[in-house]
Amino acid sequence: MTSGDHRQQQVIERARAVLPEDERILAVYLIGSYGTGEADRFSDVDVHCVVTDDAIDWFVENWADVLRRITGPTVLADRIPGIVCGGLGITPDWVHVDLIIHPLGSFDRFQYDGVRVLFDRDGTLFPDGDQPSQGGRVGTPYWPEQTVNLFFYFLGNLVTVLGRDERIVANQGVGVLRDQLIALMLAERGVRRTSGAKRLNALLSDEQRAVLEAIPPTGTDPADILAANQYIVREFIRRGTTLANQTGGPWPAEFVDATLAHLHDHFDVTFV
Repeated sequence: MTSGDHRQQQVIERARAVLPEDERILAVYLIGSYGTGEADRFSDVDVHCVVTDDAIDWFVENWADVLRRITGPTVLADRIPGIVCGGLGITPDWVHVDLIIHPLGSFDRFQYDGVRVLFDRDGTLFPDGDQPSQGGRVGTPYWPEQTVNLFFYFLGNLVTVLGRDERIVANQGVGVLRDQLIALMLAERGVRRTSGAKRLNALLSDEQRAVLEAIPPTGTDPADILAANQYIVREFIRRGTTLANQTGGPWPAEFVDATLAHLHDHFDVTFV
C-alpha cells in the first residue's frame, strides 16, 4: 500500500485523533486513493464523517471550521456543489483535503469503492472494518442507458453551438462526448466506478486507451471539431450497438437516426 507524503499523513492522523472528540461524530473514514490503498504524493485526502441526524444543520454551517481542525490554516475553503454538507480545503503548501459529512439517517457504507476506517464509535457503522476496493475489476457488462441518451443529446447540440460560431463551447463539447465514450467503455468492462476521479488507466483495456488517445486533436477550427466528433461518434455507435446486443439494452435507434440526420442537414457530413 502506498502512503502519499508526510503532509497528507499528518492530516489523516489529526482526523483520527481530533474528530472523535466531538461526540456528534459517529465515524470517520477515508475514500479515494487513501481508501483504495493507491495513495501517492499527488493524492487528495478525502475525509468523510457520519454525524447524528440532529447535528447535521450545525455541520452545514460550520464544516469549514471542522476542516481547519485537521488541516490547520487554509488558503481556500469552499463548498462542493451537490454535496449536502462539506467542501474542499487547500492548505498554504497546497495539500488538498475534502471533508464530506453524512447524516446517520442517509449513511450508506457501500456508497464508495474502497474505504479505510479511522474511527467507528460503536463499531456498528463499519462492522467489518476497512472495505477493500473493487475498482477496476472486470465484471459483467451492463447497459448505461443514461450515458447513451446523454451522448446523443450533447451531440445534437453541436448544431447550435457551431451555428452560433461558439467555437470554444464546441471545443469543450468534444471533451463531454469523450467522457460519455469513457463511461460506455467502463460499461463494456463491467466496471462500476465510484471513486478515484483522477485515476483512469487501470479501469480501461489497452485497446480502449489506444482508441481514446487517437481522438484527433481539436482546437477551435470547425473542421477539426467536426473531425473529432465524427471519430468519437463512430466509436460510440460501434461499441454501443454491440453492447446493446450483448446486454439486451434499449438502443435508441430513432433518437440516434434523428440526431445524425440533424447533423447531416446542417453540416453536410456523415458521422457513420
